[in-house]
Amino acid sequence: MDYCALSYHRPEPLVCQGEVRARLDAWDGRRRLLGDLVFQAPAVLQFVEVEAVRRSWLGRDQALYAVTVCNRSSLPLDRVTVTGAGAVLTGTVRLNGLPQPEADPALGVEIPGLDAGAEAVVTWQGPLPNEGGGEPPVTAAYEYRFGGDTLRGEVRA
Repeated sequence: MDYCALSYHRPEPLVCQGEVRARLDAWDGRRRLLGDLVFQAPAVLQFVEVEAVRRSWLGRDQALYAVTVCNRSSLPLDRVTVTGAGAVLTGTVRLNGLPQPEADPALGVEIPGLDAGAEAVVTWQGPLPNEGGGEPPVTAAYEYRFGGDTLRGEVRA
């Protein structure tokens, strides 16, 4: 059993019309840069919003786990790695329903890219969680490009 979710809305960057004011407070080595910037033309602001949702279905002797990574950003993600999960039954990992025989969430399952507004689902089967111990944490680390730089972030499911 696999869980899939689709998104039909691609987030667009924010476009600010009129006069836009921004305050700059950044470091360049040991030098701190301060400034009040005023833009008279339309300003385009990209945004990054990534969410990871974990679900589990408990059976009699094993459990099915799913992590859905949602890219609600206006930028595509170049790479996403879902890591965590504890013990995994061999050969049960799937990415968007497709078998990933060599993948192991404990070591990280890589999603090669995730477009703006898209979702990806990683599923696996494993033993039932220990009573009182809860499920181990799962994280989704992601990379994206902006202004010629590769930036990174992480969310917990």
